[in-house]
Amino acid sequence: MRTSRLSLFISLIAAASAVVISSCKDEEPFVKPKLAFSTTAVTVNEADQTLSIELSIDKAFTENIRIDYILGGTAIDKTTASGAYDYEITSEYLESEIIKGQTTTTIEVKLYSDFGFEESETIEISIQDVNSENIEITRDDEITVTIEQEDGLIVVLEWGVGTGENYTDVDMDLFLWAENSSGDLALTSVGAASASYSSPEFFFIPTAPLEDGDYGLSCNYYEGSEDPMNFRITFIEVIDNNDAETTEILGTYTAANLNAWDVTNIDPLLVQTFEKVGTDWSNFSTVDVPSQYSRTTARPRPHDFLKKHGGVNLPPIQRPN
Repeated sequence: MRTSRLSLFISLIAAASAVVISSCKDEEPFVKPKLAFSTTAVTVNEADQTLSIELSIDKAFTENIRIDYILGGTAIDKTTASGAYDYEITSEYLESEIIKGQTTTTIEVKLYSDFGFEESETIEISIQDVNSENIEITRDDEITVTIEQEDGLIVVLEWGVGTGENYTDVDMDLFLWAENSSGDLALTSVGAASASYSSPEFFFIPTAPLEDGDYGLSCNYYEGSEDPMNFRITFIEVIDNNDAETTEILGTYTAANLNAWDVTNIDPLLVQTFEKVGTDWSNFSTVDVPSQYSRTTARPRPHDFLKKHGGVNLPPIQRPN
């Protein structure tokens, strides 16, 4: 009888031990949530205006996850820019957070149109650190955003364009006019005014952010001894980085049109006009040559055609010394 009870007792201990051992074996080890960008490459257009970049973990975590990141690439960040810029981080700068129990967060980017025709630019965003050792940063820790050139109109001013002409002391300056809220054409702050005797000068007008209406040009004869002095304006409409349509207009100035506008305080004013309707640029006029200087009208009120378009960079009218 004793032997039977002892055997039963030993059997019960063995069974209990087996349960304990089995329970230990079934417990899974902790696996760190993996942090990564949802994609590592994206292509956008300058005219897209906004961009959301997603960071994610593969399973929810028990705490808030603070992510520090750094910026690189060829595009210029507004926060660090000393001049023109290409984009701005509109969410928290250089930091993002995945809230406890959630699996994603976004970095919000605002893209800016500008008056430059450029090669594609890049924004590189790299995860630098997280606030927990229990989060694993994967190899997908960087995203490259490629910003492609938007549609618009290239305006080119060339001088010495006649047969056999070789102007060595002529300098011209090119400026944009735009319709303001009063319906007048007014000189904007967009200009190509370098102190150079080398032709051409040019700028790019982006299509998407600008209002429909009338536009115009100043083609200022800043300096030179040529009389007459021949020049050409070329309009190149760009769609999907391709030359869609080209228009050329010739003009001729005399010595009476000379105007060192930053010295005389006589602004370079309107001599040629055109129109924007939707995505089309058209109705390019001939050059209206004034009797003196490089102007045809009195200066109207300052422009406000970009009042609704804060996403456009306007370079100042400034001539280098």
